[in-house]
Amino acid sequence: MSLKLYFAPGASSLAPLIALEEIGVPFEAHRIDLAAGEQRQPAYLKVNPRGRVPTLAVDGEPVTEVLAILTYLVHAYPHSELLPLADPLKLAHAYEVMSWFASTVHVAFAQIARPERFADDETVKAALATPGEARFHRTLTDIERLAKGPGSWLLGDSFSAVDAYALVIWRWAERRQIDTSAYPAWSAKAYRALARPSVRRALQKEAAQPTPVAS
Repeated sequence: MSLKLYFAPGASSLAPLIALEEIGVPFEAHRIDLAAGEQRQPAYLKVNPRGRVPTLAVDGEPVTEVLAILTYLVHAYPHSELLPLADPLKLAHAYEVMSWFASTVHVAFAQIARPERFADDETVKAALATPGEARFHRTLTDIERLAKGPGSWLLGDSFSAVDAYALVIWRWAERRQIDTSAYPAWSAKAYRALARPSVRRALQKEAAQPTPVAS
């Protein structure tokens, strides 16, 4: 089976990139240059017609959206134990958190970082930033509350896909120059995650030079 992940530095694609590194199976990582508009080029639109990252090509068949990709990976490679597959209730809570990341936290951040997703008018785009900033800050408080739970990681004693996804948001907060020391429990878990070899390898791939998508 061949796996190819299309990702972009700083994007939510870091979560599946970390997951793949944790799993330890061979895969190809293909960096998409968002600043250059590569995601809107015909070559990439053949892979993902929505022009978004991440996309995981499984034997050439594309799977899009972070939650869908993580779901595929944890079921295809259960040895990774990136989600509590044996406990339906714990698994439901894991998906509860990740769904909230995707539907609420990511949307709030996108109002600031990607206003073109919500409006064409420049005045409207500018107006989106203030409420987006406020909503994003509120979500960070909610993550801190989650991080105060028992265990070394967000789901307990084991590093999981939830921690990989949460690290994406942590880096977004840093990008916004938010004082992350205001979230000490989450900070401790984020720094612990950053020290993992899988995360270091994923960040090294993010820093690599982009290569064009073959047409």
